[in-house]
Amino acid sequence: MISDVASSREGITSRTAILSILGFWAFHFVIVTLRAAVLGFDDQLEMLVRRAVVTLVSIGITMVVWLLLRRVHGAPLSRRVAAAALLAVPASIVYSAVNYYVFYDFGLPKSVVIANKADEKTLTVQVDMTHADEKSPVMAIADNAANGYFFFAAWAALFLALTYAAETGHAERRVARFRAAAQSAELRALRYQVNPHFLFNTLNSLSSLIMTDRRDAAEAMVMNLSTFFRTSLTGDPTEDMRLSDELRLQRLYLDIETVRFPERMLVDIAVPDALMDACVPGLILQPLIENAIKYGVSPARRVVRISVRARESEGRLVLAVEDDGDDKPTGATIGEPGVTNGIGLRNVRERLAARFGDAADAAWGRRPGGGWAVVLTMPLVRNGC
Repeated sequence: MISDVASSREGITSRTAILSILGFWAFHFVIVTLRAAVLGFDDQLEMLVRRAVVTLVSIGITMVVWLLLRRVHGAPLSRRVAAAALLAVPASIVYSAVNYYVFYDFGLPKSVVIANKADEKTLTVQVDMTHADEKSPVMAIADNAANGYFFFAAWAALFLALTYAAETGHAERRVARFRAAAQSAELRALRYQVNPHFLFNTLNSLSSLIMTDRRDAAEAMVMNLSTFFRTSLTGDPTEDMRLSDELRLQRLYLDIETVRFPERMLVDIAVPDALMDACVPGLILQPLIENAIKYGVSPARRVVRISVRARESEGRLVLAVEDDGDDKPTGATIGEPGVTNGIGLRNVRERLAARFGDAADAAWGRRPGGGWAVVLTMPLVRNGC
């Protein structure tokens, strides 16, 4: 939690910034030391100590630069780059002055000489001030500050790159959290879209049972309705449920509707026992069965069969809800892109897309033998609900 807060405020945590400083100057220290050893300078131990002093001071200077750069965190990148470029100027001057004092003014070992005249200028900057008598202290410090500026500018570039990467990662995580929250809200909204006609029709049927003094049937209907709504509204809409539990809920719903259409509706549920533990989005079958009753059973003047089927195909779960009622006035043959003005089927397709992405699909249309069918295909998931 603290690390996240620091990341959002500073771009990178203080720990990361400090480690970048220590790592940068440790690398510089090692490279310069190896260079001196390869060139065969004398008094390596004493020079190592002086170099370590300069490195420690350089770390302190860079710490100050970092603390000042933190003040412009959140500013446009161009402003931060300009701030880093400007801060590197005084930092390089202080670094060069310290380097001059440690390697020359403090007393340079007489045995340290430059073996290769061609490298005299470079080695004077990096290692010693043997020929400082040829330049004034100001000129020597200014000459060395040019190289020092490169060091601090290089670290500042590294710091800005790390900060930008951290900011980008933080923004991506925020977007991911918002996307997950939006998806959860979408799933909840889709799950809670209970058709009000179902409730109104059920209450009308219940009223009819009471008026005709069919108390036992009315009581059973009230208990089924209560169980259905309690289960459907209290479950987490973002979680899956076992197919067996989904079918139990749909049987409750069908029992309620059977009271309305006792002579016109037959129900056939055929699901293999091996698929009962498959995980499906909760109430994913509800809109399909509701549509079958609304468009197949309700307008019919004959018995209409509603079938619920499930099968496994190539590691995927296939669910189908069919009715043999009259053909819908608009629609495509099953397997083609369906044409519908209702929200129920779109609701199902959107829920599948939110849950499984492109791995799931919903197709609907007229059956070859008449009636209407909806087929859902999704990954077969077990023991995950």
